[in-house]
Amino acid sequence: MALHTTNIYGGITIADEAVAMVVSKVARECYGVAELVSRRLSDSVLSLFNREPVGKGVKLVTVDSRIFIDIYVLIVDGVNVEAVVESLRSAVVYHVERFTGMRVKAVNVHVLGMKL
Repeated sequence: MALHTTNIYGGITIADEAVAMVVSKVARECYGVAELVSRRLSDSVLSLFNREPVGKGVKLVTVDSRIFIDIYVLIVDGVNVEAVVESLRSAVVYHVERFTGMRVKAVNVHVLGMKL
């Protein structure tokens, strides 16, 4: 599924993979995030062949020009989890809204563990 919007110049379609790449780049650069964790079997199969899946650890759903994002991460041990989650959430909202021109309705950050 892709994001669709229109403006005075015409229609715009953005692939979910493009948005997922933006989200995963922002998440990897966020302080306190150790890595993104895959939640799909297909990502695990790709990692067996030493290939990084596009949008690993990111799930996107779009409904009526609104974007819902789920991010699955491991947090660095010793950081304030609540601060990292809030920082990640606000950074993702800012960059995705700037990239797509659409509103992000929700960003759910799922902390699956800590990495030493």
